[in-house]
Amino acid sequence: MQVSTPVTHLIQQARHGVLRRRVDEIARLIGLSDKEMAHILNMSVRSLHGKMDSERLSLAASERLLLLERLINHALHTFDGRAELVNRWLHTPLAELSYSEERVSEASPLQAMGSFQQPSTTYTPTEKTSDDIPQSPLAILDTVSGFSLAEDVLGRIEWGILG
Repeated sequence: MQVSTPVTHLIQQARHGVLRRRVDEIARLIGLSDKEMAHILNMSVRSLHGKMDSERLSLAASERLLLLERLINHALHTFDGRAELVNRWLHTPLAELSYSEERVSEASPLQAMGSFQQPSTTYTPTEKTSDDIPQSPLAILDTVSGFSLAEDVLGRIEWGILG
C-alpha cells in the first residue's frame, strides 16, 4: 500500500511535474471519467485532452494527482481492493461533508470565542441543521483541504468510527 509514501517524496514529485499519462493510469484504477479528473486537477477537459502523454503537469495539478493517487490507494486498502466500492464511495453524498449555504458567509470572528483568561459564555460552535447539503468526497477534491477531509473520513471508516 502506498498510503505511507513520505510527504517529502510527494512534494519532490509534484515539483518535478507528473507526466500526463499518469492521469489516465490513476483514473483507470477506479473508473473515473475525464470530466471528473479535470475537476480534481482544476483544469478544463479540453486542457486535459490537449496535453500529450509525455507532457508534464503543472506543480498544482501534479500535487492534486499525487494526492488523488494516495487517496485511492488508501480507499482501496480500506475497501479490500474493491474498485467499484471505492468509486461508489467517492460519488456518495456524506453527512460528514455537509455544508450550509447560510453558514459559508457566517464565519465567527475569533474574538467571539473569548480568550483563555476570559472565555465567552455565549459562543456556540455552528451545529448541523436540516438545511445542510451533503457533498460527496469527489465534490470536495477540487481543494487540497478536501483531500484532507476525505482522508479523515476514510480513516474513520477504516477504524470503524461512525460520523
